[in-house]
Amino acid sequence: MSDAKVGSGAEDSIGLLGALSIGIGGIVGGGIFATLGLAVGDARGSAWLSFLVAGIVALLTAYSYSKLSIAFPSTGGTIAFLNRGFGTGFLSERLSTLLVLSYIVIMALYANAFATYAALLLPSGWTHLQPWLAAGVLILLGVANGVIPAAMDRWEGVLNVAKLVVLGAFIVLGLSSGGLTLGRLGSASWVGPVDIFVTGMLIFLSYEGFELIANASPRVTNRARTLPVAFYGSVAVAMLLYISIVVVSVGHLPFEQLEAQKNHAISAVAETFMGRFGFGFMAVGAVVAAVSAINADIFGSTRLIGMLAEEGPHRWKRAGTAFGGHPWKLVFLTTAGVIATTTMNLHALSAVSSAGFLMVFAAVNTANARLAKETKSRRWVSLVAAMTCLAALGAMLVQLGGQDARRHEAVIIVAMAVLPFVLRPVDAAIRSMAAGRRSK
Repeated sequence: MSDAKVGSGAEDSIGLLGALSIGIGGIVGGGIFATLGLAVGDARGSAWLSFLVAGIVALLTAYSYSKLSIAFPSTGGTIAFLNRGFGTGFLSERLSTLLVLSYIVIMALYANAFATYAALLLPSGWTHLQPWLAAGVLILLGVANGVIPAAMDRWEGVLNVAKLVVLGAFIVLGLSSGGLTLGRLGSASWVGPVDIFVTGMLIFLSYEGFELIANASPRVTNRARTLPVAFYGSVAVAMLLYISIVVVSVGHLPFEQLEAQKNHAISAVAETFMGRFGFGFMAVGAVVAAVSAINADIFGSTRLIGMLAEEGPHRWKRAGTAFGGHPWKLVFLTTAGVIATTTMNLHALSAVSSAGFLMVFAAVNTANARLAKETKSRRWVSLVAAMTCLAALGAMLVQLGGQDARRHEAVIIVAMAVLPFVLRPVDAAIRSMAAGRRSK
C-alpha cells in the first residue's frame, strides 16, 4: 500500500478531491526517489518515455479497478476482486499470497532508499551503517505500528504532504533554473524501443499505489462518476510529475554523473541548481517519503493479511490463530522485509516488486474480463490490459535472463511467482501447530 492509508473504520464520505488525494498520495512518493537513477541509467534520454509507458500500463489496469470498484465496492479491494473473479478457492488464495509477497519486497525497497538517503545526512565515516539503517527503520516502524498504531496513522497524512511539497519544489525550481538543458532528452540519446519498455516495467512499482482508491470505494460518494476520475486522474498526475522530474534531472546533470550517483540521483540533481542546501533538502525529503511508504506498507499489509481471512477460507487465518493474531503479522512482515533488504540490491528489489504487481494486476484484469457483464465493462479492454501486463513481465524476464549480472533477478521473480502455489506443506505445518495450541 505504497504511500497512503485508507481509514479502517471511519464513516465519513469521500468526494472527488478526497479520492484523488488517496490515489496521488498512494502513487507518488518513495518510489520515484528509489527508481529515478535506475530509469535514467538504463534508458538515458528516453527515461521519460519509460515512465510514460509504465503509466499507460497502469491506466489500462485502472480501467478494471474502476469498473470493479463501482460494481463491488469493498474495503477488501484487490482481495475482494480476485475472490469475485475466481472464487474463494485455491487460485485467489495463492494470488493473494503473491500480493503479500509483493508488498514485502516493495517495503524492503523503500527501506533501501531510506538507508541510502539517510546515509547522506550522516558524517562520511558513518556510511558503513547503511545496511543497519535499512533493517533498523523496518524494525522501528514495525514496533511503532504495533504499540502506537493510531499515532502512526495520524502522522501519515503529515508525511504525505511533506513529500509532495519537496517534490513540487524540486520540479518548480528545476524547471525555472537557467541551467536547464533539454538537448539530452532528444532522440539521439534514446535507447531502443525494447529497452524503453523493459525499463518502464522495471520502475512500474512507482505507479502501483492507485489501487488504494479501491479500498476506500465503499465511502466514495457518487461512485459511478467519482471513481473513474479518481483512478485515471491520479495516474495521470503521477505521470506528469514523474516526467517533469526526469526532465529536470536529465536537463541538469549529464548521464555519466547520474549513473555514478544513481542511488541518490534526486539529491545530486538538486545540488546543481539549489546548492548544497538542495542536496540535503532532497535527502530529507527522500527519508520522509521512504518512512511514509514503509509506514503505510506495514499498516496496509497487516490489514491485508487480516482481510485474507475475512474474504475467504485463507490459511493466513490459521497462521494468525497459531501465532497469536496481530503481533505475529508485524513480526512476520518486518522480518521478511529485513531479509529482503539485506539480500537484494536496489535493482533487484525494483525488478522483483514490479514483477509481483504486474502478475497481480494481470489477474485483476482477467477477473474483470470474466465479470464484464456484471461490471458493465468492455471485456476486450481488460483482456488487453491483462496481456500487456503479462507481456511486460515476459519482456523483463527475457532481458534479465540474458544478462549474467541480472540473471538471478529473473530467478527470484520466477521463485516468487511459484512459491505461493507450493506452500501446502507449510499450510499443513501451520494447521498442525494451531491444532496443538488449541489442544493445550
